[in-house]
Amino acid sequence: MKRSNLMTVPLEDELGELLRAELLTWPGVTVRPMMGCIAFCHGKQMIGCYVNRDLLKKKPWWVNRSGESTLAWVRLRKTDAERALKRRDVHQCRTGAKHWIELPLKSHELLEQAIYWFAVTYSHPPQKSKEGQSRKRKYL
Repeated sequence: MKRSNLMTVPLEDELGELLRAELLTWPGVTVRPMMGCIAFCHGKQMIGCYVNRDLLKKKPWWVNRSGESTLAWVRLRKTDAERALKRRDVHQCRTGAKHWIELPLKSHELLEQAIYWFAVTYSHPPQKSKEGQSRKRKYL
């Protein structure tokens, strides 16, 4: 999927369309393709993404399953992630990524909650960890 299409490609998902429309009104937010998903970036930093199995040709294990709601993944600071995970319907991202949360976009209430957490990370982005700066694996 080309980057230019990400702003306009029909998502066939009302809540996904509303999420994308809202985030693209925020100054400095852009969209980029990421493994078949739509990544939302503030400057160069990815703040989250929209996961919809219908956007992918191949269906990896981490996408929403057939019949499940589409997903919003949000990258937060550690303290914000801990706070978010105490809420109903907020889970740790199924990829196991640290400080990433996952919200199913199955209602307007959950969409509002996803936008709230995107706003939190937009205002207070997580710092790059020393551990994350060098992720090259050492092989013996």
